[in-house]
Amino acid sequence: MTCAAPGYSQSAKPAAPPPKIFGGATIQEIYRVSLDRNALLLESVEDVIKQKDIREGHVFVTAGAVEECTFHYNAATGPRPENVFKTVQGPYEILDGGGIIAGGEPHLHITLSLADHGAVGGHLEKGCRILYLAELTIIKYSAPPLTRRKNANGISMLEEAK
Repeated sequence: MTCAAPGYSQSAKPAAPPPKIFGGATIQEIYRVSLDRNALLLESVEDVIKQKDIREGHVFVTAGAVEECTFHYNAATGPRPENVFKTVQGPYEILDGGGIIAGGEPHLHITLSLADHGAVGGHLEKGCRILYLAELTIIKYSAPPLTRRKNANGISMLEEAK
């Protein structure tokens, strides 16, 4: 039995390429970071990356709240993304966040919650202001370098740096 959304044919989609697997990474250092009121989330992560000379790694946003946050998300299913930028204001709890650092550049996503209004989120943009606190873990890898390059559809994909 096949489960598919109404109007969606699984056979209509071309086969996906196999996953790209990048090995050889070992943890070099782990930094636990605490951000206080009015800190800017993405800008603070970028500061730590620069201070600790992190070229390859991972960011986990594990706790906190924001009073204002801008993110973008995709609003289309075509071959090219249609990004919608959204700024939310008010007391939002950080449910989760994080992403990969490649070539010294973070690519982070965030999920926020406001009481009974559900969750919102997407690709984290600059200007996300901490309300009371945020707690992060940043892992620095010793690894073959990665970079992001746009594919034919304009999507920045991870690949080995050359």
